[in-house]
Amino acid sequence: MRFFFSKSSKNITLNILFSFILIFIIFFLFKSGILRNYLIGGPEIFFIDIKHNYIHWLECHNVGINHQNCQIMNYGKIFFLIPFNETLKIFYINYLPPITILLFVLVVTFLLNPKNKVEYFIIMLAILNPTTLLLIERMNFDIFIFLLFVIIAFNRVYIFNWLLFFYCFLLKLFPIFSGTFIFIENKKRSSNFLFILLVAFAAIILYLLFTNYFNFTADKIFTSGGKASYWHIFSLNTIPKVLKYFGLNYIFSILLVYPFFFYALYRFYKSRELNQLINNQNFFTSKWRLFLLGGNLLLFCFILYSNYSHREVFLILLIPQLLLLSSLKNKLSNLIIYFLIFRYLFLFIYGAANAIDSTYHIDEVRYFSGAFLFAMLGKGLLDFVLMSAIGAVLIKINFSILKNFFLTFRL
Repeated sequence: MRFFFSKSSKNITLNILFSFILIFIIFFLFKSGILRNYLIGGPEIFFIDIKHNYIHWLECHNVGINHQNCQIMNYGKIFFLIPFNETLKIFYINYLPPITILLFVLVVTFLLNPKNKVEYFIIMLAILNPTTLLLIERMNFDIFIFLLFVIIAFNRVYIFNWLLFFYCFLLKLFPIFSGTFIFIENKKRSSNFLFILLVAFAAIILYLLFTNYFNFTADKIFTSGGKASYWHIFSLNTIPKVLKYFGLNYIFSILLVYPFFFYALYRFYKSRELNQLINNQNFFTSKWRLFLLGGNLLLFCFILYSNYSHREVFLILLIPQLLLLSSLKNKLSNLIIYFLIFRYLFLFIYGAANAIDSTYHIDEVRYFSGAFLFAMLGKGLLDFVLMSAIGAVLIKINFSILKNFFLTFRL
């Protein structure tokens, strides 16, 4: 964890001061009603995921009510290992959210470690944009997985990292996509040991499959209770969902959009700029581990799942490495950084479209306002471009890492 303590005392002081300014702004947005009325919309309950989901599930489990009789539960059984009693309930509801907000803002600020006005601006956008604020306002468990990923990226006690990673995976399933971080965890680790580690992980996963552990999540995770529909969505399905309301068949739109996305991935993958980005890179760094942890999770979730937009918080894990590459005058990283800034700015339009009347009904049939559909389409297109560029970088790196593994592996 030297990364957090290797800066000058002046820089540390500035980061802390800047963090508290951001925290003050967040609580102002909460108290003033601006967050609810103009940026995200939704029910008049702050930290709803803790208050109406997590606490409810723990209470059901604590009194012996079968989870099938509780409201939709799209988390793994390991969730019930979280300690719970009436005293802890008060802590979880009243104290955990502000502590988490404080920790989250400090971690993001020190991760990005701003050195100029542009980088300070990026931090402000990364934290104060509507999708990150949605995560904070709901206090969804993704914020805790984000913080655990930061620990995994910087911690050098590897067995502790593996336990944390398995906890994330057993809790919400999708973090399994980030598992390639173990390939760049330790430069001195032999390929033979890595192979044994992979076999052990695979054996554990197969055991869980055969003992029906994932049945608990599988029948819930693909239901409406576990995925976004039209509001606050981050998915490759966003564009087909909008085109459906412009008269195009939904299945036809999917068959149109997905090939275009993979073609865009291919074009970025074959670009000279991408080769220049990864040439002579040392992937055994904390920033590259952050990049793979956050990026792989985002790419696979974006393609396979209709995510709530608060999952975009994992984009923040990519920014430290992108800023480093940008400082080295890499064209592709510069392009992604400035595109990311533009997208963050657009999210304020998209957030307002979600918060202000986006639907109306005629003869009990739901319709979406034109402003909402165009904002949703704009975000879908921006997500399409961003994830095709980032996805190409991730695929190139993953292939490079796996290629090196197979070249050095000997049975």
